[in-house]
Amino acid sequence: MTSIYLSASQPRWTPRNQADLQAALDEGLIEESHYLDLKEAPSTRGTNKESARDMASFAIDGGTLIVGIAEDKDNRAFTLAPQPLKGMAEKMEQIARSIPDPPLNVITQEIESEADPTTGYLIIHIPASPAAPHMVDNRYWGRGDKTKYPLPDPEVVRLHERRRITDRDALALLQREIDADPIPADQRQQAHLFLVA
Repeated sequence: MTSIYLSASQPRWTPRNQADLQAALDEGLIEESHYLDLKEAPSTRGTNKESARDMASFAIDGGTLIVGIAEDKDNRAFTLAPQPLKGMAEKMEQIARSIPDPPLNVITQEIESEADPTTGYLIIHIPASPAAPHMVDNRYWGRGDKTKYPLPDPEVVRLHERRRITDRDALALLQREIDADPIPADQRQQAHLFLVA
């Protein structure tokens, strides 16, 4: 199971069942943030792009989307709202792989409802993407403190430049390791594997 980053004071949380979700709600641990978004229900066929935008917005720093938690905006409270699980994980993965450009990789985890195991909650982990930012509907998306937003051009340029610098630095580190190979070039008879982490 993949843990969820909630905040600096609660850096890792791994819900395993409905009771864990309910306990986190009761203790006020779950709230929407730069790293977490809560949805009552998955998008419908006509609004798949909204789910794609949500997932793309997390691709810069990584984050988690939990489906099956309803928000009462007037009272600033969240409650469990189990959803039909059949096909939901596959649908969300297909959205992530087919709508954002470039496609996203996601990890899903189902948690069954105690009252009805055909319903429950879907946790969608979106790892930080080396290809971020990702585009949906010809716009790049990022995540603010509580919501997603279309990235302005200067931020897109900055993120692309950061990616180029990271690639260049990694290649330089790799070349340094290749150059420091202790076996002289004229004596090499086996393949070499060089890794930089």
